[in-house]
Amino acid sequence: MNDLSRPASRRYLIRLSIVMALYVVALFGAVAYFNADPAESWIRYVVGVAPALPAIAVFWAVGMYLHEEEDEYLRYRLARVSLIATAITLGLATAWGFLEQFGTVPHIPAYYAFVIYWASVGLAQVGLKVLGK
Repeated sequence: MNDLSRPASRRYLIRLSIVMALYVVALFGAVAYFNADPAESWIRYVVGVAPALPAIAVFWAVGMYLHEEEDEYLRYRLARVSLIATAITLGLATAWGFLEQFGTVPHIPAYYAFVIYWASVGLAQVGLKVLGK
């Protein structure tokens, strides 16, 4: 996926760059809006959800890469990494949720699942490389 000589990789990088730029703008915009302590209105819901939309679009970019990449091994590797990261994220979220429910650990905002997922993607890629798989 890192080989920028591959057309699918170049398109993925362009899409990801655009989506992440939109994420940063939406996130900083939402923080600034809420720091200004706006009055209660429907706009608070729109602004509150705005950073999630580009975050969701990151998965669209990954899906497009999987669709467009012609190398079967690269597609397989990304699918495998994604499944490992999903298992790690859902496993941690489930365990933490139970511990939170029983008053054992503090609440963590749900949007951290996005961060945990991408950290898990990185760990899975390194792990597979170290294991030679």
